[in-house]
Amino acid sequence: MFYQFKVKEDHRKYLRYLWWKDGDFLQQPHELRMTVHLFGATSSPGCSNFCLKQIASDHAIEFGEDVKNFVHHNFYVDDGLISVPTKEEAKNLISRTREMCKKGGLHLHKFISNTQEVLETVPEEDRAKGTTKTNLLQDKLPLQKALGVQWCVESDTFQFRVTLDDRPLTRRGILSTVMSIYDPMGLLAPIVLPGKQILQELCKMSADWDDPLPDHLRERWEKWTTDLHNLDSLSIQRCYKPADFGEVTTMQMHHFSDASSEGYGQCSYMRIKNGEGRVHCILVMAKSRIAPLKAVTIPRLELSAAVVSIRVSTFLQRELALEDIEHIYWTDSNVVLGYINNESKRFHVFVANRICEIRQHSESSQWKHVRTQDNPADGASRGFTVDQLITSNWFTGPDFLWEETVPRADDQEEFEVSPGDPEVKKSMVNATVMGDSKFDLSRLDRFPTWYRAKRAMAYCLLFITRLKQRCQRKRTRQANDDSTSQGKVSVQNLQQAETEILRHVQSEAFGEEIEILKSIQRKQDLNDRQRRRQIKKESRLHGLDTFLDKKGILRVGGRIRRGDDSYDRKHPLILPQRSHVTDLVIRHCHELTAHQGRGMTLNQIRENGFWVLGSSNRVANFIRKCVICNRLRSPAQLQKMSDLPSDRVLPAAPFTYCGIDCFGPWVIKEGRKEMKRYGLLFTCMPSRAVHIETLNSLTTDSFIQGYRRFAALRGPIRQLRCDRGTNFVGAEAELRKAWSEMNHEHVKGTLMKEGCDYVQFTFNVPAASHMGGVWERQIRSARRVLETLLYQSSRQLNDESLRTLMYEAAAIVNSRPLTVTDLNDPTYLAPLTPNHLITMKSKVLLPPPGNFQDADLYSRKRWRRVQHLINEFWDRWRKEFLQNLQTRQKWTRPRRDAKIGDIVIMKDENLPRNQWSLARISEVFPSTDGLIRKVKLVKGDSELDDSGKRKGPVKELERPIHKLVLLLPREDQDGFPTKEP
Repeated sequence: MFYQFKVKEDHRKYLRYLWWKDGDFLQQPHELRMTVHLFGATSSPGCSNFCLKQIASDHAIEFGEDVKNFVHHNFYVDDGLISVPTKEEAKNLISRTREMCKKGGLHLHKFISNTQEVLETVPEEDRAKGTTKTNLLQDKLPLQKALGVQWCVESDTFQFRVTLDDRPLTRRGILSTVMSIYDPMGLLAPIVLPGKQILQELCKMSADWDDPLPDHLRERWEKWTTDLHNLDSLSIQRCYKPADFGEVTTMQMHHFSDASSEGYGQCSYMRIKNGEGRVHCILVMAKSRIAPLKAVTIPRLELSAAVVSIRVSTFLQRELALEDIEHIYWTDSNVVLGYINNESKRFHVFVANRICEIRQHSESSQWKHVRTQDNPADGASRGFTVDQLITSNWFTGPDFLWEETVPRADDQEEFEVSPGDPEVKKSMVNATVMGDSKFDLSRLDRFPTWYRAKRAMAYCLLFITRLKQRCQRKRTRQANDDSTSQGKVSVQNLQQAETEILRHVQSEAFGEEIEILKSIQRKQDLNDRQRRRQIKKESRLHGLDTFLDKKGILRVGGRIRRGDDSYDRKHPLILPQRSHVTDLVIRHCHELTAHQGRGMTLNQIRENGFWVLGSSNRVANFIRKCVICNRLRSPAQLQKMSDLPSDRVLPAAPFTYCGIDCFGPWVIKEGRKEMKRYGLLFTCMPSRAVHIETLNSLTTDSFIQGYRRFAALRGPIRQLRCDRGTNFVGAEAELRKAWSEMNHEHVKGTLMKEGCDYVQFTFNVPAASHMGGVWERQIRSARRVLETLLYQSSRQLNDESLRTLMYEAAAIVNSRPLTVTDLNDPTYLAPLTPNHLITMKSKVLLPPPGNFQDADLYSRKRWRRVQHLINEFWDRWRKEFLQNLQTRQKWTRPRRDAKIGDIVIMKDENLPRNQWSLARISEVFPSTDGLIRKVKLVKGDSELDDSGKRKGPVKELERPIHKLVLLLPREDQDGFPTKEP
């Protein structure tokens, strides 16, 4: 059908494709466009269906309204399915529909009917597949599919043929098998339910898609799949009305619902009755659902089943389009019937929402009680085998539906909600004691902005005005004035609300001063003692020459009365320093200045006609807590510099405690190829000696080879520190990427396997370059030396020359003095360098060390000579070098510790500040001195679903506090505890 409808000229560009003539892909392809709708395009079914319906609408007058309705309501894309009362109507409808389709260039074919006489009117080539060569008088009609459902045309019944392919016994295979049973009307709902339950148990076990089926479920699964083969013997009548039934006089739909701990469901039956009192019942539709994994009470499941009944009923009313049909609902739950018939009690959200839906589509009088043993929906909630399904009342309904009269709802007892039902909300009776009429300002604490607070107050004042007007109309018996019932707030209402709020704020903060000012304004009514009352000097209003305006608002008198400025600027109204309303006004003015500083915000406050007591400190404090200002301008967090670790301040053999880092790359030439090489620097933590190895790449294997060469020369390592390669001073972008992709766990595991199992890997926090200052400084020194050596080298480097330069650079760095004390004193000892420890040269002149004497320098006992040099090095190291590490150059005092729940943004040098990611601190890691320098964060995610939940997993990161900017401390967050849990 798609090819019969052309695509508009300006839309064909969206259906372009490449075409190689004769299938030769070596030729230049031609760009072609489809002129008709094609199979596979998402738009084709919708466009074609629209065109088909348009054809029916255009020719409705010529071919009849029934043809139009047939196409509009009974066609599913290009398949039409309809039932009519008589053969003549069927033949006539087929003829007119075919003629109408010809008008639109469509050929209607593949006809099938359960009546031979109707099928004979259709040409043989236009009949359904399998019937073109069938003798309609002698042969039986083959099985057909009606929208995917097996239809035995000969007996006019629905049948089921379940083909179980060789699917694996895994969660994936079980899901495929369960979903392969196509049953859109739910006729086999009790059969499918056990399969769904097995699948749910696999999900509950968190089984992977391809994990084998556990043994305790295998037997149940095999029993269920074996039972599916018995569906071949099952046939269900398609027509709701028997052939010899006669004219239907009464038609009803009966909907049964039930639930159990295993599942819940419903089934709907059509009950028809003729003039002779004969009754017939048949299953129309059913639904079955498994109980959720989360524990739910049986009454709630019963209520959910009742909601499913309502939804199925609504669907059937729309699709069957039968007039004068009565819908009756049955349940065996007294609790649900009590909920539905309730008129006085209020329920919790779960029950209330479902009762609302039920009452919206049905009346309480339509709901009846059925005994559990008579409820056919029991199969939809517990499941059946095929034999149980055939012998049950699932397809026919309960016996009482076959009786001439069905019990009426009036004949049943009334159902009420139990007094102790947990779903009923507890009612609260409030007794109000009338006192003074002061407004409770704490009610404004819930409003975050000045405008919203004014709008809320405006609605309250508007409501009071309407109540007064209503009482006035009742007293004077006037007609209702619709103009006063408008729910809009005007500018005048907002101004009145602002005045009312400010009056209450001033009354609470300056009640005594206001009374004094009122008494001064009423001097004629006071005695001499009261007239002498003045505002006290201790009051903060004393120097403002305050007065009350006509509205009773306290304003500044000041000294600029004669200026030509506006009244509000000459006499601004006064606000207390500590008030939520004051904070709202400051926030409002601060936002008007686009979050500028204290001076501009203060000017805006005065410009708006407000005088805030102690405004400078109050505004500064507000800006300090402003989230947007902190995001744009607040510095990163700091903390007192921590003590040096023990591996930096305790003597140890060279390279026992090391820090490592990579740097480079350098380009060398091998033959005609240019290749990159990197440097791997090891630095001894206490002595600051360095060792440099060259790496062919930054892969894990290359690093391990470099480490093994180092260990072979320098001996085993006790502890290894590194920074995960995410921050390198002066490193290039490719170095950052390659090092961060290195498998650090594989490196650690390989070294342990090689016999270095005592190596302790200590990784710095990501993005904490300051924690690796030991090796970063050494890399800078090595780089400067290498730059000079490379400049002096006139020829192209190769591996050998680069390795030589690396060793020479390490030797030069190791010869640098650790201290600069008395370098100009010719009588002082030679400056202490790392080479004194790692080379043990005898030319180094050292003073007597104690137990070992100078003669040991020339002793034949080599070990005494070495021990003398080592002891002398560490003695000078303690006296000259170690003491220089005492002072802290920065971060000298403790700051506020980061706390769990703090809202921060993560500093990122590669992004502008307004794009730094938002995060919340989820865990803190105290240092040995108790201060927090490292935290774990939950990163904010902007990808949320419609309900506001994350689409992906929670992202947790570790960061130093120096890379975080505090936005909102947890003590300033509403609902967060102010103390540590």
